[in-house]
Amino acid sequence: LDTLEWDSTHRRNKEGVYCYCGLDYNDGDSMLQCGSCAQKFHWDCVACLKSKPLRGDIFYQFKCSVCNNGEGEVYERDALSWVQVIYLTLYHMSMAEPDKKYFRWRENICSTINDNWSGLFPDKAKTATWQNTVAGCLSTHSALFKSGFDDTQQTGNWALHEVAEPTRERFKGPTKSRDASNKLAKRERPTKKKAADSAVTTGAEKEILQVLNEGKTKRTARHRVSFSDDEDEEDMRRRARGKRRRQNMKALEDDSDLLQSVELFTKLEKQRHDSGSNAEDNEEFGKQALVVEGKM
Repeated sequence: LDTLEWDSTHRRNKEGVYCYCGLDYNDGDSMLQCGSCAQKFHWDCVACLKSKPLRGDIFYQFKCSVCNNGEGEVYERDALSWVQVIYLTLYHMSMAEPDKKYFRWRENICSTINDNWSGLFPDKAKTATWQNTVAGCLSTHSALFKSGFDDTQQTGNWALHEVAEPTRERFKGPTKSRDASNKLAKRERPTKKKAADSAVTTGAEKEILQVLNEGKTKRTARHRVSFSDDEDEEDMRRRARGKRRRQNMKALEDDSDLLQSVELFTKLEKQRHDSGSNAEDNEEFGKQALVVEGKM
């Protein structure tokens, strides 16, 4: 390895010698790079790897058997986020089909993830909603993923904004759209003063207040009882009491005890009217009415 002359990115050497086999590789081949010696290995020459990795996959830790003192290779998959998996999948498909502008969400992206599940998620079981998770990530991380709706007039078409090799640094910054981030940053809990000021400015609040006011009017109308009696003097007294009740109705709304007294008075009036001019009823009514009037 010391005699090989590598380029600045340590991807190619002038001699074209790689792997245990010492053969060259093509740009489309899936290669693993040792974390110790930085040499590249064909995936099918690596004994510990059972499935072919996606093109551009760098999310692993690998040590070749030479660097491990001949005791076998060491391979460990990094814990991948859904954003990383989707990006890696779209990059792999874009390199495999460079003339294809967009890829279908379910038929292409989810299908590729499903076929490579054991390599991407070696210790993770599939859930019933994992495809919905893919759709959600595509929609919310629009800094990385581009929707093809404007071009195709169809939903479910997606591509990378920039077909660039995956790097760990690419996923360290925010991947959601700037507009969505600004909305989250500007979201704040309204203060009591702001809530009070806006309570009567929205159409919904005005509608609620109107309904409540109508309810107050109906509740007030229930206490406006009309009476008919042959005795003019008694009728005049009832009308006078009704007038006083109407004048004090606003105060009744804030005084629950007084409101209960008025309701009791109204009930007694109705009972007396229904029972006719029974003397005992009149006497009982008079006693209770005095008590009520005393409260008023």
